[in-house]
Amino acid sequence: MRQNENLVLIGSKVILVPYKEEHVLKYHEWMQSPFLQEMTASEPLSLDEEYAMQRSWHEDPKKCTFILLAPIDDKKGYETTNPLSITDIKKSSVMIGDVNIFLNDQDDDPTFGEIEIMIAEERYRRGGKGLEALKIMMAYAITELGLKTFHSKISLTNEPSIDLFTKKLGFYPVSTSQVFQETTLEWSCLPKCEKNSSSDENDEEEETYGAKATDEQRKMNQDMRDSLIELYNTKIRKEKWL
Repeated sequence: MRQNENLVLIGSKVILVPYKEEHVLKYHEWMQSPFLQEMTASEPLSLDEEYAMQRSWHEDPKKCTFILLAPIDDKKGYETTNPLSITDIKKSSVMIGDVNIFLNDQDDDPTFGEIEIMIAEERYRRGGKGLEALKIMMAYAITELGLKTFHSKISLTNEPSIDLFTKKLGFYPVSTSQVFQETTLEWSCLPKCEKNSSSDENDEEEETYGAKATDEQRKMNQDMRDSLIELYNTKIRKEKWL
């Protein structure tokens, strides 16, 4: 999407930058991995197809993607007291993955998005970078895109990712596909939908977003929404990609 085509979001562990042509070669290299293909339910593309995909994502108003950067020295973070310039960030950072949101509600609900993340570089996993990237992406989507509900489809074999979404971010399962061997997790800050008193008590509850959340999960997500907005407005530095 063009809305984030020059936006850089800088956290303490990761930086989100727009997916540009200069990133395609490395991305293509990642996606030759059978493991990453399985975890992301992706098919390998030719390099020409990868460049075409990057261009199409840039133009598509329903696809928001950021490349993830991290310090070359994975033990360090990004200075907040003496922030680096974009030029210095490029010199001192390495591509480690990507994070995406697809605005793909079947009824074109503009407040819904499917979110996914890939930490392609193995040595950058399980260090909190994926969690921070997801928080920044959700904060951006809530604040700038108006999202209220997120789904994430994750392979049943990808237990670390399922734990990340459920234990760290408050997602809860809403369905499982044995055919595709994946679970669908949901996060929603929508208020509880009150049942219409005139409806038949035997009717099944309409499957609206947030309907499967417990009161505790709903309250936790509403509190997290507020903290994500605060994070985006006070802790995330915004710059322009050069």
